[in-house]
Amino acid sequence: MKPGPECLRCLITTRLKEVEKSSLSDTEKFIVSKMIAGKILELFNPDVELTKLATSIFKYSVSLAPSIIEYYRLVKKASNKKALESLSLHREYAGKLDGYERFEYLVKLSAIANLIDYGVADHNPVENTLTPKTIIEYPVVVNDISKLYSVLSRGGKTIAWLFDNSGEVVYDTLLVSEIKSLGNKVYGLVKEEPGFQNDVTISDALELQLDKLLDKLVVYGSTSSIHIEALNNRVKEVLGEVDLIIAKGMSHYEYLSEVDLGKPVCFILIPKCDVVARAIKEGSKGKIVVLCRGV
Repeated sequence: MKPGPECLRCLITTRLKEVEKSSLSDTEKFIVSKMIAGKILELFNPDVELTKLATSIFKYSVSLAPSIIEYYRLVKKASNKKALESLSLHREYAGKLDGYERFEYLVKLSAIANLIDYGVADHNPVENTLTPKTIIEYPVVVNDISKLYSVLSRGGKTIAWLFDNSGEVVYDTLLVSEIKSLGNKVYGLVKEEPGFQNDVTISDALELQLDKLLDKLVVYGSTSSIHIEALNNRVKEVLGEVDLIIAKGMSHYEYLSEVDLGKPVCFILIPKCDVVARAIKEGSKGKIVVLCRGV
């Protein structure tokens, strides 16, 4: 996806906020902020691919202010802790449902958890406990949940799950478990260290014991999305084995909506900016999107 004019403000705001949260001195923050703003203005143009632009600028910021990683480590730890505190509530509620109703509830929960996102300037990450009432009543503007269920309920599929944010990943585990209970395999793909913003890295995944839940846990790089040219042979082999990719969050949509990995893709997200919302459907900002392509 190419950037819209709004992306410039978002990139500058998000990157400079990270500098403000770093452990640099005020004088160092002043200098580094100017350097980052200059780099963004240098690289920003209407023809660049958005997730690659975001990746390069984030890496540049971290090179100047390494303590940004520590800031996100604390953010991720707090997000996971908060989500874990309410996980049993949703497990218990979903356990009272059957078949499609349970699947639909867990998909919506996974989608709403995408609001735990610290990388969008105009978005305030959800920090309140998500309740079953919130999940049930939340609007769905693009609804391919039944299409996804019709494929997975038959079993026998191998899924590549592209994880997104910490905190969100905790709620994802309930849907992953449900998909596996339907007779499917799930391979989880996470980022290597130091990661990208508050996205799930391999150390986060191991701390949450995702290796025990998933059939395979795969590391693919420290980029905003799963950039094809940066994938090693191991990751390419894993993607070659799967029948379907489930991609969580905006970054994966931004990239994979215009890139063909040779597999059907189901996007699960809530658009939190106008640029992504416009690309999906008018009026989709802030609402659940479950969009399956090639399924």
